[in-house]
Amino acid sequence: MEDSYIMLKNISKSFENKQILSISELSINKGEILSIIGPSGVGKSTLLRTIAGLSDDDYGEILIDGISMKGIPPQKRPVVYMFQDSLLFPHMNLLDNITFGLKMLGIKRKEREKSGKLMLEKVGLVNLEKRFPHEISGGQKQRVALGRSLIVKPKVLLLDEPFSNLDSELRKDTRRWMKRLLKEEEMTVLFVTHDLEEAMAIGDRVAILGEKTLQQVASPENLYHHPSNRFVSSFLQSGLWENERFISSEQLILSERKPLEHEPFWKAEIIESYFQNGNAQLVVSVKETKEKLTMVGKENTQEGKLVYLYKKDKLKGGK
Repeated sequence: MEDSYIMLKNISKSFENKQILSISELSINKGEILSIIGPSGVGKSTLLRTIAGLSDDDYGEILIDGISMKGIPPQKRPVVYMFQDSLLFPHMNLLDNITFGLKMLGIKRKEREKSGKLMLEKVGLVNLEKRFPHEISGGQKQRVALGRSLIVKPKVLLLDEPFSNLDSELRKDTRRWMKRLLKEEEMTVLFVTHDLEEAMAIGDRVAILGEKTLQQVASPENLYHHPSNRFVSSFLQSGLWENERFISSEQLILSERKPLEHEPFWKAEIIESYFQNGNAQLVVSVKETKEKLTMVGKENTQEGKLVYLYKKDKLKGGK
């Protein structure tokens, strides 16, 4: 790929002789935000740690801007790893916190303070440079942590569930301004999250990890409408498969009506019901295949209820 800025080849990670992650190839473009998502324990954070040099890759090659990272220690890599916790220094004010990396690089105080104030303005914390971490909110701490990461101008930023300690609404606000800032800074980002909505909202592309390997990498829209296999569609709860052909949830009707003779159908069970965006959302598990998908249904539908799925173009009777 012409614009590939990060290239991973034949990455394999094992723990106690048990393979936990295997990626044959993954490339990320310069200035691209790649969301990485998958079930717990599939190696999402391990992948970030491997790129950062914090977890030696058992096998494989990591190239950043055409340079192999083999043998390069973490502190020498053009990478900043931002953890779940902000990890700010409690005894330093915000300006000193945000410019700490510049101090380590030997930048003179006057120059780093100028850069620090500019970065505080970029992250929406202008005139707060003299405050200490205990005097600001959790969301503001994440803003300082991001500013501290960006101010040293890394080639790659690794974000490991940076919003996990924030409440739901603050997470949404924080992710919106963070994405805007990352795009303004033209930063190349790998963003790990366990939140599907978050992954889709932030990533230019989304990588789905599962069953110890990379299942699919695509834009959020293509992932949802064109999953490459059952694992991806089931993880996204976007549809089901028939004879190796994907049928999206938009092509299906959920009904309590029993099927007519010779009418194709899937038997399913309601396993979750919740209200969102003005509609009742029903998560159903298909009996034959155990695939799960989310569909709009009736309010107050009981969990455990048996329902039927029909293809719209094959439906003979009414709902």
